[in-house]
Amino acid sequence: MTIPLRQSLVLACLAIAVGLPLSPTAFCQTPKAAAKAIDPSAAATVSPTAARSAALSAAVKQYKAKPDPYSWDGVWRIVRDTLAQPATVKASAASILAVYPALSELGVSIIDGEGSRIWAFPKVAESQNVVLQWSSSVATVVQRPVGRRHRMVSQVTVTSVPRTQVLLIPPGVVLNDAHLVHGSVMGADKKPVPSGLRSLVLTGNLKGTGAVWLQAYKISDNGWVETGDVFSAIPPFLTQNLVGKASFSGNNLVLTVGAGKSSTGQAQPQSSGYKIVLHFIDGKFSLDARTTEEGPALVALQFVQAVQQGHLDLAKGWLTDPRLLSIPKYIGLNRSAGQPFKIIAMANPGSGISRYRLMTFEKDDLIMDVGKVKTQWAIKALFIAPPDPLAQKLVGTLPSAEKAVEPKPSEESNK
Repeated sequence: MTIPLRQSLVLACLAIAVGLPLSPTAFCQTPKAAAKAIDPSAAATVSPTAARSAALSAAVKQYKAKPDPYSWDGVWRIVRDTLAQPATVKASAASILAVYPALSELGVSIIDGEGSRIWAFPKVAESQNVVLQWSSSVATVVQRPVGRRHRMVSQVTVTSVPRTQVLLIPPGVVLNDAHLVHGSVMGADKKPVPSGLRSLVLTGNLKGTGAVWLQAYKISDNGWVETGDVFSAIPPFLTQNLVGKASFSGNNLVLTVGAGKSSTGQAQPQSSGYKIVLHFIDGKFSLDARTTEEGPALVALQFVQAVQQGHLDLAKGWLTDPRLLSIPKYIGLNRSAGQPFKIIAMANPGSGISRYRLMTFEKDDLIMDVGKVKTQWAIKALFIAPPDPLAQKLVGTLPSAEKAVEPKPSEESNK
């Protein structure tokens, strides 16, 4: 007696799904004969990993044929199960993509969070979730007898436990980067001291507007949970409706912003962009109040102070070409001693150049390009620019300028 057609089709499809060789007569055999049509030796070599890879490929093929939330749900369930495997958490991203090539077909984006790893699918319109992989440390204390008297000694064993979690990303957000920031507190000498606090920070942009999107999580016994405390010390203007990019420099969050859109939808005056550094201190990001500590920012400050105070020979020591001094003199900077000013970092133009805007709060501002000549910092270019409304708005959120420092150009003048 032959097996009913429906049952034979089911059996054949199961065999095909796991990549097993199948006899052409399997469609018209009895259940026992159809089972024998599958090579037993081949069945023994098929691992759960291979079965998941084959199932994922089949689900992706179905999704591409008819992309909709229903078909994507079938893909997502397999992806979530695959990335939750302990071996997958420990494996490298390259080896995972080699075993599961269907992930590459979906245009997966892998973000290394330096201690965590995020798998996102920005090219899939139906995807609003990402998978976070990380490892947590579990300490176990065991009492063991030591010596002739069997004195009990505590031994601590630390085990790394692979973990995964699904994070919900709002619709319309393109995820760009992730970072595990390790906290610090201010020590007695007013310098940052590392602490055990950790936060996971995600950055991205809103589709269409390009506005910066930020989200933070803190670790708990149940995994990572959303928190707003990380950004509570930042003025709302810096995290709302600003077009630009957020990136990380160590534990610092760097916002490179340009002109956004107003509440009416009208574009604001164009700007070449500004760079704002946020430091992670006491579990929160705060505005950088140390833009004039050292390096190119210090050169820009000392040059401006020398010009304002009429020390023009001293000011020339910071210029690669002394003829550039006529530019700040043209806008009357040498006659502005005692008048307020503000220096704000701009987006770097590249080639090792750091760019700053001197805000005079008059009709003209001064743009300064600072770079290195051999081993010395020097001002390579100066430009006159009209006031920028975006810069003026940013200055209202930035800390007050530091007190003046005595200009001390290098002994070897860069003329």
